[in-house]
Amino acid sequence: MDINIIEEGNTITAAFDGRLDTVAAQQIAETIEPLLDNADQNIILDCEKMPFISSSGLRIFLKIRKEVAAKGGKMYLKNVCPDVQQVFKMTKLDDFFEMID
Repeated sequence: MDINIIEEGNTITAAFDGRLDTVAAQQIAETIEPLLDNADQNIILDCEKMPFISSSGLRIFLKIRKEVAAKGGKMYLKNVCPDVQQVFKMTKLDDFFEMID
């Protein structure tokens, strides 16, 4: 799992590349710090190259969302593939996150 973080103005985009499984979620804990530190801005999680998310990966997304809500920013999920969308629906988190194209 790789994450490419790009800061542009008041928007930070994190592009996920690979499976966000339990091992990857543990490995990226430090990588997401810029997102948490700047949670008062717009955060876009680009999932175009993320074909899978586990419950550990969902916890990472929830952690980011919680920080964004606390700091007054906005968070969006972008380019979510159908398989990952299904995980959000099954866990009833699809209404918890705003998905954009």
